[in-house]
Amino acid sequence: MTDLRTDEEQAEIIKKWWSENGTSLVSTVAVAIAGVVGWNYWQDSKQATGEAASAVYTQLVELAAQENTDATADMQRLAEQLKTDFSDTAYSDFGSLFIARIAAENGDYEAAAAELQALVNDADAEPVKLAAQARLAAVLTQQGKADEALAALPEKADPAFAPQIEEARGDALFRKGELANARDAYLRAMDAAQALGQNNSILQRKIDSLNTPDTTSSEDA
Repeated sequence: MTDLRTDEEQAEIIKKWWSENGTSLVSTVAVAIAGVVGWNYWQDSKQATGEAASAVYTQLVELAAQENTDATADMQRLAEQLKTDFSDTAYSDFGSLFIARIAAENGDYEAAAAELQALVNDADAEPVKLAAQARLAAVLTQQGKADEALAALPEKADPAFAPQIEEARGDALFRKGELANARDAYLRAMDAAQALGQNNSILQRKIDSLNTPDTTSSEDA
């Protein structure tokens, strides 16, 4: 299962979206409820909680970067800590994404799909849902459930997530044998990736493998 972005890069996208779209809404509600004194206390507590969650997340990302199978248990523990101890922060969603990733890497696609479906259903931030949808589709495709994978994907996505969404769509279409449609999805994914300044060699290889006369003729026949 291939992601166009690392988990750390994905988290940065989500955090950027939240800082631009979520802060003003949360602030308005909090001020109305708590008043000035309560707001200051809430801000201090929020900052402390965020810093603690960030520290746990940093440990998790560092372990993941090592690609050390012996670290899986520690990664699982840290991901679950993010999900349970910091359930009121965006880091909880990052923990869920990691839990699903670990399950998929261990071949437990049922557990991965359940974790991702819960995020799709419950996540408040749209970027989290989009990331979860792309990964859920990838897991379902691994299970041979190509039609379910396609149904899990949105027709259109925010440009920041279009590379993942379209690549996942292409993988599902490829599994169904719809090679020309799969190639079109991969090309859309590549266009979206290049617009973001990304260069994905795996995606390029997928395109190259389908960019032959045999691919077109097999569907036109």
